[in-house]
Amino acid sequence: MPAGNLHAYLRGTGVEIMAASDNVLRGGLTPKHVDVDELLRVLRFEVLDDPMVRPSPVAPGVVTWPVPVEDFALHRVTVDAVVPAVRLTVPGPRVVLCRAGELSVDDGVGTLTLGPGQAAVGAAAGGPLVIAGEGEAYVATAGLR
Repeated sequence: MPAGNLHAYLRGTGVEIMAASDNVLRGGLTPKHVDVDELLRVLRFEVLDDPMVRPSPVAPGVVTWPVPVEDFALHRVTVDAVVPAVRLTVPGPRVVLCRAGELSVDDGVGTLTLGPGQAAVGAAAGGPLVIAGEGEAYVATAGLR
């Protein structure tokens, strides 16, 4: 989302990743502080032409979302009978979140099994990720290159 746009998740699972920021303002639905005056000052009230950022396929079973910064990348990996394993060569430390199914995640340093709602952090020194099994995972990495 561009700066100044209010957003919310209305249904489903929301996986959000953002660049470092010291200007996050909350609009409500949280027990955290909401600065209404500042929120109203910075909000942009025009309707976006297309508020959805659609993913781009990058490999069988893998999509990624284009972002305007090089701070991070977010991939969705789907493995099943058609694509039983995916190999991701991604830089830096990474977080793998299993959204559905049961997945084996191997970074060349160790292998673990993740179920729905479970996540793991991989060190920057790890090798390419191999995700296998049947399910869906989100992989967040630091840096696109």
